[in-house]
Amino acid sequence: MTASASLQPTLYLTELDVTRLERIASRAPANGIAEMLDDILARAAIVPPEAIPQDVVTMNSSVRCALEGDPVPRQWTLVYPDNADFEAGRISVFSPVGQALLGARAGETVSYRLPDGREQRVTVLELSYQPEANGQFTL
Repeated sequence: MTASASLQPTLYLTELDVTRLERIASRAPANGIAEMLDDILARAAIVPPEAIPQDVVTMNSSVRCALEGDPVPRQWTLVYPDNADFEAGRISVFSPVGQALLGARAGETVSYRLPDGREQRVTVLELSYQPEANGQFTL
């Protein structure tokens, strides 16, 4: 299944994640993060952490994924901007790929736009770790 930014399925967020994302957006309204958060929240279902399906990429999830045209799968963890470090595999939820991965399911291919305008596709091969599936509801 392919999803574009405007057609992505509902994503699951916990109240804690929403609170954290809103706090980040309020600290940096001039750089477009508030608009990105609005886009994320427009397709979000806010649920208790134990109600999130175990195959859904959530905040602090680690995923093995394949970028279209890249022969080697990558291991990424979806994090808040302050913890992002691309070289270490920690992808900001507010990056183009981070926004696309949030809410994606294992086996799903999602699309996003690179800063130069080109479209990139990434397939979630598996979730190696999801906090909610492991009973960690405050990460």
